[in-house]
Amino acid sequence: MGISINIMSYKKYTKKDFLDFASGFNYQIDIDEGNITGFKTDDEIKQSMKKWKLKEFQDFYDFTHKDINSGRDLNVNNFEYILCRCCANHYRPDEASQRDRRYCIDCYE
Repeated sequence: MGISINIMSYKKYTKKDFLDFASGFNYQIDIDEGNITGFKTDDEIKQSMKKWKLKEFQDFYDFTHKDINSGRDLNVNNFEYILCRCCANHYRPDEASQRDRRYCIDCYE
């Protein structure tokens, strides 16, 4: 079996969480240096972010969850298996419940 994590100790970022996270940064230098394209100002990218879907934030920042204990951010999609909070079986991220990714489809559908 590949690398697995216990999803119980992670909180999934919401769109509001990502917007709060983004508000703490000034993206102007990244825009000026060409690291972020498609925007001319920090304000322009932050206004655009208000319209983004959750998946766009996850792709932009490359993380989906925060470790409750350490505060570390990670992308659970980079892990091969997740441990179900209910049955303790391992499952792939694409087998997670769409309603609550801490559970496999069998336990939370």
